[in-house]
Formats: sequence, C-alpha cells, structure tokens
Amino acid sequence: MTLSVIEAVRDRLQDALGSTTHVEVDCRGLTDADVCFIQLLLSARVAAARRGIVLRMSQPLGAPLRDVLERGGFVDKSGAIRPDDDFWIGGP
Repeated sequence: MTLSVIEAVRDRLQDALGSTTHVEVDCRGLTDADVCFIQLLLSARVAAARRGIVLRMSQPLGAPLRDVLERGGFVDKSGAIRPDDDFWIGGP
C-alpha cells in the first residue's frame, strides 16, 4: 500500500463506499505501506462518516501498518493510540 498502487486502492475504496453502508478494511496481508495509504484511509473515513457509512479496520494493527503510523506521527513510539481514536484497532 504505497504511492505506486494508491490510485487502485482509492478506486476500490470509492467503489466499496458507493455500494454499501459498512466497509471493513483488511490489512492482514499488508507487507509495506507509506503515509499515502494512511492519508487515504483517513480521507475515506471522513467521506464515509459524511455519508453515514461505517468504515473500520477488520482487525487490530499489524506490524507494517503500526510502523508507518509511528513513522508518520499518527501514534507515538510506544504504539499508543489516542484514547478517542480506536479506528486503527478495529473500531468505527
């Protein structure tokens, strides 16, 4: 989930958000990601909320996603997630 494939991922998310009221993002097979993927998920989350669609992660953070969140400053180096933001661990 890096810049080189982000347009295809965006298109899949847009299709999913346009066809259902509940979308789960499955990152179990994720081996590499960059901040573009995080930005895409955050943008999709806002768009989903505006449309009344639930967008959530299907499971808690795996190591590759946690690493990019830490490098991007979205979570601290201890891996702590803001108490009000359980999106990254499978919440809405």
